[in-house]
Amino acid sequence: MTKDNNKNSKAYYVYEYWRPDTGACFYVGKGKGNRAWDLKMRNRHFMAVFNKLLQTGLSPDIRIILSGVDEETALNVEIDRIAFYGQNNLTNMTSGGDGLKNPSLEVRSAMSRSQKERFKKPEEMEKVYIRNKNRKVSKETKKKISNALIGRKMTAEQIENQKIAAKKRGVSQATREAQKIAVTGRKRAPFSQETIDRMRVAAVKREEARRKAKLEQV
Repeated sequence: MTKDNNKNSKAYYVYEYWRPDTGACFYVGKGKGNRAWDLKMRNRHFMAVFNKLLQTGLSPDIRIILSGVDEETALNVEIDRIAFYGQNNLTNMTSGGDGLKNPSLEVRSAMSRSQKERFKKPEEMEKVYIRNKNRKVSKETKKKISNALIGRKMTAEQIENQKIAAKKRGVSQATREAQKIAVTGRKRAPFSQETIDRMRVAAVKREEARRKAKLEQV
């Protein structure tokens, strides 16, 4: 039998993992072949629940809720089921739809709405913060990020959106204290002549603007 790599084939299905101890679904996924029973590439939250069940002599109930569909249909249903149960009640790390290539406008809109609703919740932002807090970035990755940003220019709209977001976000007292401690006792390196020239020009412009505004008020 030849391997079917056609994403439009009706070989996909949507499955759910249910806990026999609580009678609740704890994971929603899509796949084909043996994916529903394969434990490879499972996230740590999923494995924590799975292993806990095994330790208590139980095994999850794997339910195929839809089969014989193409990949896009399976991904759409996966998104809907995760939204139905609520991602906070599942071990899914995302709101579904991962791996969807060139999705329709309807699918893109559904995914966008789901993500926006997710990150309105403080607990979701806290999860992201905790997950990234101790993550270390290799020098190679830092170099790639730096190279990708070189020469990149943001539009006026993007700059304005960043300013608005920064004002809403604000700076916490803990961050202010950390910044204060970081610079306490630190000697600033002397300014270069180029920097001094730029500061002088900026000061002249500010004074000219101040005088102009004052004259306009008269």
